[in-house]
Parts: sequence; structure tokens; C-alpha cells
Amino acid sequence: MAQKAHKTALFLAWRYLFSKKEHHIINVISGISMIGIMVSTAALVVVLSVFNGMSDIIGGWFNALHADYEVTLREGKSFAIDSFPLQQLRQLSEVKEVNEIVCDLSLANYDDRQELLYVKGVPDSYFQTNPFEDMLVDGDTALYKLRQPCAIMGTGAAGKLEINLLSYKLMKMYYPKRTKKNFANPADAFNTQYIIPNGVICTNTNYDENYIFCPISFVRELMSYDGEVTSVEIQLKDGVNAAKVRKQIVNLVGDKYIVKDQREQEDSLYKTMKSEKFMIYLILAFILILAAFNIIGALGMLILEKKTDTAVLFSMGASKSLIQRVFVYEGVMVSALGGLAGTLLGALICFLQQTFHIVKLGGGGAHYIIPYYPVQIRFADLLIVLLTILVISILTSLVPAYNLKKSDLYRNTAL
Repeated sequence: MAQKAHKTALFLAWRYLFSKKEHHIINVISGISMIGIMVSTAALVVVLSVFNGMSDIIGGWFNALHADYEVTLREGKSFAIDSFPLQQLRQLSEVKEVNEIVCDLSLANYDDRQELLYVKGVPDSYFQTNPFEDMLVDGDTALYKLRQPCAIMGTGAAGKLEINLLSYKLMKMYYPKRTKKNFANPADAFNTQYIIPNGVICTNTNYDENYIFCPISFVRELMSYDGEVTSVEIQLKDGVNAAKVRKQIVNLVGDKYIVKDQREQEDSLYKTMKSEKFMIYLILAFILILAAFNIIGALGMLILEKKTDTAVLFSMGASKSLIQRVFVYEGVMVSALGGLAGTLLGALICFLQQTFHIVKLGGGGAHYIIPYYPVQIRFADLLIVLLTILVISILTSLVPAYNLKKSDLYRNTAL
């Protein structure tokens, strides 16, 4: 019986949706509601897809710099490599390479210019297994020249220090002594080492502004890390089950250490992008709610126009809940048609942008890292948009339908 009533309500709502109205203004308001929902939905799909595209590109830049997994100490800065299961990790069949890393903040001095930069000590093979050659803009990525340690830095750091690779001037690095300090002589409170600037890379990340790559032996001597590291980076072979390998790594290193994948290594960045995407979703969803409020007016006028039909249905035995359901379905159908049309429109715009790169970033011949707005449609986003439309349409349709249930249109209507 309930299923039959449900089908009856759907049939009547469908007939009311396309039937000719006595008052043309009802069709106008319904059309405006549908167009408003369609435009808002299309905008929501496009903006979320642009955020996805930006996130994928920025994430790709950082993933090119990060190892598949990074192992750090849960509490503390550095740990002795002798107590770490380094050889066991290297013996895993899925592991391509395991690198010892020493990284900390240091003061760089070059030709009377100073900057606080992160100095990352890496092994000799580090630049051979990472795609830094593609990022090189000047010099080369050799960590030694004439048996002297060399520094590879980002474009931002090189620009702030005004590095000239052809001058062969040495860069002086300062790091506070970890043990003995003479506060009477501040210069004696720092370890100092000299290094040759040898290459400049452009990664399009914060590495350009804040990082210098040096041989790990040089950094250990600078920071007095004898047999210690701040992290261990693990690179996997292509095509392996990363989740399975992670479990093996966690079992080997124990609870004393934290194992981070590429996304977790830039956790704050991804959380920020996720929060921004959520805020944009809320703003556009609010606009969608405002567009859906036109449904209340359209349904209210439709209820008044169909009061004779309502009375006839009631006299034939239809329950108040069935009649109420007819107008709820009517509002949901208006929203659903607008939402589906908007989703298809948004998907079409994204497809055209992906294929033909219609909307550019900037103009006037300016050079941008990303020349056009990147877009990436995700099924989960489309599902969230459609669910949002469904919830909003049900809530807005219930308002006039609930008032109908309390009215006297069922009785005080001439048949």
C-alpha cells in the first residue's frame, strides 16, 4: 500500500511539473529556481575540479622531491644510525634505496650576505635516484668538485644570497655547537665550514626558498652529528605494493619511530588545501541554498492553484501525507533537474578546459609556471554535490508542504 501511494505521489508530481499552469508566474519562478540551481551546481563542480587540479600539480612537485617513505624519531631530533635497522631495510626486496639524511637550520654567509636556510645532508647517490637533473637551471648537481664539498640550492635561496657560480667564491656555513660553548666569545659558539656553490635547481616549492643540499659528511661535521641522522628516506621499486611495504617498515623500526608517506611529509600543506576546498564548498553551497529558496515560493503558489485538485484527492480517500508528498516530490524534481543539468554543464566546462585550455592564467605574454587553470573531475565531488542538492531540495520543499498539512484547503474548497 505504501509503495502504491509512493508511485501515485510521484506520478502526480511529474504531471504537475510539466502541466500548463493557470498562472504563468509559477512557471517563471520554477524556471528561475531551476536555472539558479543549475548555475550554482555548475560553479560548484568547476571550482572543486580546479582545486583538485591545483592539488594534483602541487602534490606532484612535492612528491618528486620526497622519498616514498621517511622515517623520523617520534621524540627528539636525531638518532644513532648504529641502533637503527638500516641493513634490514636495505635487504627488503621491494626497497630500491635507503638514504641517511641529516637536516637542520643553519646560517649561510656569502659575500657578506646572510640567510637562515635548511641544510640537508644527502649521500652521493641522492641526485642520481631523484629527478633533480630536470629541475637544474644552472651549474650541475655534483656534490663534489675537485674533492671539495659542493652545495646545490634552490632558486630563491640563490637569489637572496646573490650566488655567482662562476666566481668560485666559498660560502661559509654556521651552526651552533651542541656541547661546549663560550658565551664570552660569540664567534666561538658556532661551528663553521666552507662549501662551494655548485648548482641551482627550481622545484616550484618551498625548497627553492629555504633549502641547501650538501654532502652528508659535510653536514655531519658542521653539526657535530658523528654517526647520527635526523631521518632515513626509503625509495621503493616501481610497481610494488606500498601499503604492504609500509607495514614491513613499521614492524622493523618499531614504535620509537614514525613512518611517513609522501603526503604525510607535507601534512600541513595538504590540510591547508583541504580546508580551503571545504570553505569554498560551504560558500557555494550557501549560494545554492539561496537559489533553492525560490522553490518555496513556486510550491506555495502551486499549492494555491491546485487547491481544487487537492480537495478532490482528499474526498477520494487520499491521505494528507500523500498530498503533502506530491508537493515535496515536485520541489525535489525541480531541484534534481537543475542539479543534474548543472552537473553536466560543469563537467562539460571542465572537459573543454582540460582539452583546449581555454582559460589562461594571467595575460599580456606573462610567463607562469602553470599557463592555464588545471582541472580534475572526481566522482566523489560529483556525488557530494548531488547529495547536497538533494538535501537542500528536500528541506526547502518540506516548508510549503508542512504548511499545507496544517491548512484547511482539504475542506474549504468548492468541488
